[in-house]
Amino acid sequence: MSRPSKGPRLFLRKREGRAPVWVIRDGSEEHSTGCSREDTEGAERELKNYIVGKHRPPTGPARLEDVLIADVINAYVKDHAPTTLSADFIFHTSRPLLAWWRERSLADIRGGTCRDYVKWRVEQGVLKSTARHDLSTLSAAIKFYHQEFGPLAALPKVVLPKKPVARDRWLTRDEVARLLRAARATRACGHIVRFILIAIYSGTRSRAILGLKWTPSHGNGHFDLENGVLYRKGRNVAESSKRQPPARIHARLLPHLKRWRQRDWTATNEAGQIDTVVHFYGREIAKLRNSWDTVVANAKLGEDVVPHTCRHTAATWLMQAGVDHFEAAGFLGMSVDTLMRTYGHHHPKFQSSAAQSTTKRVANPPRQKIAGK
Repeated sequence: MSRPSKGPRLFLRKREGRAPVWVIRDGSEEHSTGCSREDTEGAERELKNYIVGKHRPPTGPARLEDVLIADVINAYVKDHAPTTLSADFIFHTSRPLLAWWRERSLADIRGGTCRDYVKWRVEQGVLKSTARHDLSTLSAAIKFYHQEFGPLAALPKVVLPKKPVARDRWLTRDEVARLLRAARATRACGHIVRFILIAIYSGTRSRAILGLKWTPSHGNGHFDLENGVLYRKGRNVAESSKRQPPARIHARLLPHLKRWRQRDWTATNEAGQIDTVVHFYGREIAKLRNSWDTVVANAKLGEDVVPHTCRHTAATWLMQAGVDHFEAAGFLGMSVDTLMRTYGHHHPKFQSSAAQSTTKRVANPPRQKIAGK
């Protein structure tokens, strides 16, 4: 079997005598986005439009052999993803799927081909857990097609690699201090300082933190500094399985927030007053990438320290402080069951009664009475 192409992807085309421009490479073809080097968001948008428009969604019931996987994924990305909070995640996991499965049909989905896909992704330098996310998107896309465009004669089974062991890495106070010192000492990493402090003292998920505003927003959460409340999601954002309840702003975080807001509202960018809390010189940040890795390396911490580690740290510190389980779960935006299962052993009262209990020996236990005697 020939080696799969990398699929549609962005490439910065440098041109003699002219400014560089982002282009879309798709095999031997190349399509200009018309976006400059600085306009990465526009280039990503053009790439998304290109991928969505490349395939036509299937319509009507058909045999598995007649339904292309690329068309199924396209229908999922185009018709379902925009209605969810995970549109970006669905889009990014669909790109490698389109590159590898190419013109294969649903009939080609078997245990062997799924394992071949995982092997191909690992050879690209990604983790098996990443390949698992990709295949989960494929499985969801098939179910979506079956419901909206089917029915299919049968639902092919997407075989996923084993679920990885859950991360439980958390940071000590000394490690957090090292991270903050490294962020402050690293050029153009002031946004990492803000991210760390908000994540540590609120336990909010990374994506929600990067979307936070200083003023109320329909699509993103915001800080209400006057009343001391963090609203993790926007007014028009529906509730999802990833709970995002309001939370009281931590006493140690509040002074930082007031100082940052004063600085942002004094400064301006091309759009005027800066309203995004965690920003890069006034520009919104979609995801922490190189800057986070650089700070972690400069702090001499391992690759197991990822942005989500801050949420683990917040939960662990709350348990170590002996905070009530129900209050801590509400503050973090997770169920009490998840909190106890993952972090409960850090609580000072964890199994304390069992560990301190004593068993008295009964000298003459009562004899069991036998019926009829």
